[in-house]
Amino acid sequence: MTTKPDSSPKKQVWSHCNMCGHETVHDVVKQIRKSRDYDHGEYTVSVGTTWRILQCRGCHEVAMSRVDWCSEDFPGDPYMPTYFPPRVSRRKPDWLIRQEVPAYQGLLDEVYAALHADSRRLAMMGARAIIDKAIARKIGDQGSFAKGLDELQKANLLSQQERPIIEAAIDAGSAAMHRGHQPSVDSLNTTIDIVERVVHAEILEEKAKELAAATPKRASRATTTKAEKQDKAGR
Repeated sequence: MTTKPDSSPKKQVWSHCNMCGHETVHDVVKQIRKSRDYDHGEYTVSVGTTWRILQCRGCHEVAMSRVDWCSEDFPGDPYMPTYFPPRVSRRKPDWLIRQEVPAYQGLLDEVYAALHADSRRLAMMGARAIIDKAIARKIGDQGSFAKGLDELQKANLLSQQERPIIEAAIDAGSAAMHRGHQPSVDSLNTTIDIVERVVHAEILEEKAKELAAATPKRASRATTTKAEKQDKAGR
């Protein structure tokens, strides 16, 4: 028994929307189906590709899906579309969307691209590289993560409570890099949570300095008293 995907154009399908961040109803704006048959004497094998232009009915974001199929595929097996652009498995946080982070931007973009492609090992390695860079930016290259964390603690840049969090992310990245460990989705998301926290803390540190510089200084009591006296004398 052979099988083919439904060739009749559908008006609407459920699909993940990158802008909405979850599955939504999409209009099938256009469907193109290409197929070819190969004659093997006693039987014919059909292969083909179905392209669809999809538009979210909520935010109107547009995407394209591609499904490759073969008549010899096992009946009942679902056809898994490939999407362009890839479906986003984890959106960048709002603070990262609003501004670029020059020191980490290239690494961050590649980590999120790996997440969207479900390349979990690559994403984990990139996460480790970001933490390594964050440590080096604060206290320089110490030759190892352990020494780097020690120096951060000595400089009061890392608390005793924060160290296990950073170490967990480093160990996960090392396992992916050196032992070929394939992290689970939950483990990877936890690591990315930690990476985002590290980068965001650095951004907030700079923002806090800018805020302090832009905030008028409070007048001393002596200055205030003198001003009050001058005000009274003027009356």
